[in-house]
Amino acid sequence: MTKKLLAAVLSIFILPTQAQTYLQVNGASLHDQSGYNGFNPGLGIEQSVTENWAMAAGWYYNSEYRNSAYAYGRYSFYRQGAWDAGIALGAVTGYRRASVVPMAFPEICYAWLCAMAVPRIEATGSSVIGFHLRVPIGK
Repeated sequence: MTKKLLAAVLSIFILPTQAQTYLQVNGASLHDQSGYNGFNPGLGIEQSVTENWAMAAGWYYNSEYRNSAYAYGRYSFYRQGAWDAGIALGAVTGYRRASVVPMAFPEICYAWLCAMAVPRIEATGSSVIGFHLRVPIGK
């Protein structure tokens, strides 16, 4: 499993030059419960792997006022003009619940602006809608 994960991550760097690269500028979140941080600055990188698949990794200051690192794969199931909708599956660190938490979320982007929805995991937690910019930086 570790070798497969390493191979997948390294493949980002040896893809054909047609692959699109984005800078993710993480920024804000809205929660359905009070007491959570809504200002979530951070940076990440997203690299397309195929027309519908991309991989991303980065860092942000999370809703529990802690640093988080994340990595995920994303499948785009709808693209039309500036719209891009997909589903992501990966892992994130920095939460009190566990040192590494699996994550799955839908994401919709219009041009550079993306929004993701993460449902409540624990009874004492919060559902969240997070926002980030996805800025193209090269092919």
